[in-house]
Amino acid sequence: MWGIAKRDKLNRDAKPGIGAGAANTGVVPESRKLSIFDVISRGYIKSALIPIILIELALIAAYLLTNYLIHSEHVRMMRENANTSLRETALLEASTVDHRLQAVTQMAAVYAAMTAEALDSDFEPGPDERQRYTFSPEGAWYTSSDTGGAALFYSSIATIGVAQQQKAWRLAQLDPLMKQVVDGSDLIAQAYFNSYDSMNRIYPYFDVLEQYPVDIDIPTYNFYYEADAEHNPERGVVWTDVYVDPAGQGWMVSAIAPVYARQSSFLEGVVGLDVQVSAVIDQILSLKLPWESYAMLLDSGGTIMAMPQSAELDWGLKELTSHSYDQAIRQDMFKPERFNIFKRPDTEPLAAQLVSPEGIVTLSLNGRSKLATWATIPNTGWRLLIIVDEAELYADTHAVKQRFDVVGYAMLALLILFYLLFLGFLYRKAVRMSGAISRPLAELESRMLAIGEGYYQQPRTGYVIREVQNISDGLVVMGQELESAQNSLMQLNRELEQRVELRTADLADANRALIEEQRTQSRLIDQLHVAQSQLVQSEKMASLGQLSAGVAHEINNPLSFVSSNIQCLQEYVSALMEIHQAYDDLLTEPQLQSRIRQLKQRYRVALIAEEIPEILSDTVEGTRRIKVIVDNLLNFSHISNTEWQAANLNQCVDATLVIARNELKQKAKVVKDFAELPEIQCVPSQINQVILTLLINAAHAIEGKGEIRIQTCVYGDGVKIRVKDNGCGIARDKLSRIFDPFFTTKEVGKGTGLGLSVAYGIVRAHQGCITVESEPGEGSCFEVWLPLIPSIKERPEEYDGALGNTR
Repeated sequence: MWGIAKRDKLNRDAKPGIGAGAANTGVVPESRKLSIFDVISRGYIKSALIPIILIELALIAAYLLTNYLIHSEHVRMMRENANTSLRETALLEASTVDHRLQAVTQMAAVYAAMTAEALDSDFEPGPDERQRYTFSPEGAWYTSSDTGGAALFYSSIATIGVAQQQKAWRLAQLDPLMKQVVDGSDLIAQAYFNSYDSMNRIYPYFDVLEQYPVDIDIPTYNFYYEADAEHNPERGVVWTDVYVDPAGQGWMVSAIAPVYARQSSFLEGVVGLDVQVSAVIDQILSLKLPWESYAMLLDSGGTIMAMPQSAELDWGLKELTSHSYDQAIRQDMFKPERFNIFKRPDTEPLAAQLVSPEGIVTLSLNGRSKLATWATIPNTGWRLLIIVDEAELYADTHAVKQRFDVVGYAMLALLILFYLLFLGFLYRKAVRMSGAISRPLAELESRMLAIGEGYYQQPRTGYVIREVQNISDGLVVMGQELESAQNSLMQLNRELEQRVELRTADLADANRALIEEQRTQSRLIDQLHVAQSQLVQSEKMASLGQLSAGVAHEINNPLSFVSSNIQCLQEYVSALMEIHQAYDDLLTEPQLQSRIRQLKQRYRVALIAEEIPEILSDTVEGTRRIKVIVDNLLNFSHISNTEWQAANLNQCVDATLVIARNELKQKAKVVKDFAELPEIQCVPSQINQVILTLLINAAHAIEGKGEIRIQTCVYGDGVKIRVKDNGCGIARDKLSRIFDPFFTTKEVGKGTGLGLSVAYGIVRAHQGCITVESEPGEGSCFEVWLPLIPSIKERPEEYDGALGNTR
């Protein structure tokens, strides 16, 4: 039966169709395995539900796309219409304001021409006009009474003589013109003339002495200098920026024009017509604009001149329309930065576009998106700015979009409800079909579990489904064959255990041999360290041997004159003793006086008395020098002293120079350039060895007579020593190897190649660094940097000197 089942399975696999397509020779992960219910339900979904869903989704997508395109086009058209309407409103209102200001410009030009004629004419005022002029105690000349004409104020900074008074009286003939200009316009608040020497004639009349500072310097104000030759070379009418009127009229803007002398190009003064900002503001604030928008007025410099109350919350400002001149001066409110579009960070997008005469831009104010459009008033350069909330502007568009969205959501809800009901129907059908298949398969699964637990003998059972019946028969046969295979497997397992025991014994023998070989290598490494230490000690002894002759010579020099002086002292002392004995004899034999004189002459007592102090001084100096040499030699020879202590690098250099003096003095001149150094934590004897190595190498590199320069300095968190010579230098291809053990540039037999290697190891052990720069024929420069306090965690307890190793 098992053979028949296997043949049937092979036949099914060979046939095309579901059985062949389902064959899978790989391992399927547990997460990818499916139940019969899953297979059936997915089949329904793939064959029935998915196509319908795709068709419906395509229809919905087409609807949503159409809705989106219609809405986008609608929004675009509404935006264009709104933008066009806003721009037309701004242009229209700006044109209206410009026409009104154009009339002021023309009147200012006429007033300037009449003023020039008046200054060039002869005019004698009546006695009433003359009598109302007087001097203040501070020296200002002004009108003290109102006769219906203009007021005049001559600053005390001018020298007021007959010519100045006549100029003021000639201007009096313009008072009717000034009155007509002011009374005939609802924009013009006052007319005035300002002279180059700080005279002001202004209408309507007010108490000028109370309002003006007595020493006012009029040409320094913008309503004067903006019309001079430098700022207005065309000599036309110009408009000032907004300012606080010194005459007390509040915020002003002036149409000013220069007045030049008829016979020359001398600027006599400037006429001006003041327009109160409030007069223009009232027109701007009275605008009725759609979408709850509002208008603002900016001067040419970007300062806000007019803004409605509804704009104060957006801009975080209170409109400056009620401040006096003194308040503005005290509060520095001529051009507050918060009122200037170009100086506010939240209006940078608008400021960047305001260079254009007109335009539209989006910006954020008070956390809301706003749309700003503007138009320029040509006469003044002012800009009429209209601000509208984008939400208000596009409210109708959003309402239409919401209606479209409601329809779309309703369609989606109905579609979802339909598919939920359809999925419920498929679910019930899949449950019934899967139950008919899963129950016999569950029985087969339990029988397979029993076989897996060792119950190989299973009974035969009949099933309606042919494939299930074949599987059941195959399980019975499989149980029988598995029982036979288990017996064979147990026999193979016993044979395998025997082989493993033999292999384990072989591995144990190989492991013991490997351990013995590692012990042999460890002994060889210890012997190599001992050899390295002996080589380094040999290098140290060789260095001391090279210096021993020089040290001996240095010691012999002071010893020679000390020995000579001592011999002289012996002779001198013997002579003095003999003379002393003669003096003793003289006490008893006065006849020996002549003998004493002869002895003094023979032994030159006077000369001895002079030389004894010098001889003793030389002897003391000689012994001192011997002591210094011996102390330095002792300090330098304490190579094994590895105790860390505080030391001064300059003192280490001086001590090493004493030791190497004989080696260096025949080869080079030593130049020291020491800086004041802090003490460092180090092993001084090892640092001395590094310095000695650098000095000896520098001396050996010099042919003939040269120079060795030693510099010290503070560098970062440590100190640095630089040893530079003008010797033969080092070839570039050898620079990278000079710190390698046993490498030397000297001839064979003249160097061990360990000096710089040992020095490198000492510096690294002190957590420092050593570098070299050299050019052949120009000399070499070694630099050693040592930290002030090496890290305790990284500081070695002892440096063994063996090729830079520490232990």
